[in-house]
Amino acid sequence: MSKEPTCLDGLHIEALVSVSPKRQLNIKDSTNPHLQRLSRNIGIHSKFVCEKGQLFSDLAKAGVDKIVDTLRITKDQIDAIIVVTQSSDYIIPGTAVLLQDRCEFPTDTLAYDINLGCSGMVYGIFAAHGHLRSGLSRVLVVGGDQSFSEGTTDEGHSVLFGDGCSVASIVLKDKNTKTYFCAGTDGGGYASLYIPHGGKRHPIKKDSLVPKIDETGVLRTGTDVILDGPKILSFSVKVAPAEINKLCAVNNWQKEDVDFFFLHQANKMINDTIRRKLKLDEERFPNSLEQYGNTSVASPTLTMTALKSGIWNKAGTKNILCSFGIGLSWSSLSYVSDGTEISEHIHVAK
Repeated sequence: MSKEPTCLDGLHIEALVSVSPKRQLNIKDSTNPHLQRLSRNIGIHSKFVCEKGQLFSDLAKAGVDKIVDTLRITKDQIDAIIVVTQSSDYIIPGTAVLLQDRCEFPTDTLAYDINLGCSGMVYGIFAAHGHLRSGLSRVLVVGGDQSFSEGTTDEGHSVLFGDGCSVASIVLKDKNTKTYFCAGTDGGGYASLYIPHGGKRHPIKKDSLVPKIDETGVLRTGTDVILDGPKILSFSVKVAPAEINKLCAVNNWQKEDVDFFFLHQANKMINDTIRRKLKLDEERFPNSLEQYGNTSVASPTLTMTALKSGIWNKAGTKNILCSFGIGLSWSSLSYVSDGTEISEHIHVAK
């Protein structure tokens, strides 16, 4: 487990915007019996995926532009852009530097990427707080992935992942506000969720793109995602309840005091098991999985905007965000709304 929670004093999410593509895939009503079974077991009825030629960076730009317009600020009032993604346009450079240009931010804007998946949005908020404490005034955290792959032979993967992006504008406000963060890493489990070819250890060669039957009986290429479902399940249901209990303890909350738990939308089995271990009712666990699928980095904050806009950000509402997955890594955040946060979800075409 991770160390004791860190206090992020004064942290304020002044605005949160999430973005989905307009293209929606209906999985529940598929004529393929196997896909229907996967839809029931994984808990995904539909999801939104990018059009051909539409990239994560396009969703990110739309989210950044929307949050700037919503806050009625100018670009020079944003000091930094932190992008958390594993869906960059290029191997190098990172997406943040591309957004600085595409969104027309001044050249003195701090811009960099964090290479994290499922747990990444909360990590990005934590990093933003550090910059604010060092003297910056406003930081945008942009998190998400373009995870859906056309034509994959791994039907579980094709059902599970949707595309999405969240953009949070982070500032310091009341120094007496206590937001708590905790996180951890178990790199020994990296092979539970990874792409074997494409990095320096296994550069892409001709055979990287040749589909082969792996030990699980799935036809994959070396550039496809390998996901060990049982190991991810075991890991997730162990770390998530422990982190949630830790945040409740440091806040002097009972679990029943928390209004909403925004979990990473992994799959139905994982999230239901976490909830049952905590012995809490479903109403406290908003679910965007059915409609949007597993949207990786964006999933907890996308759930906040897509399904609970106007609820999570009512004054005094106690929220816990809990993310876990690729790495293996995990991160959680407690956040009490003061009722001034702006929350919105949008869909964008190519």
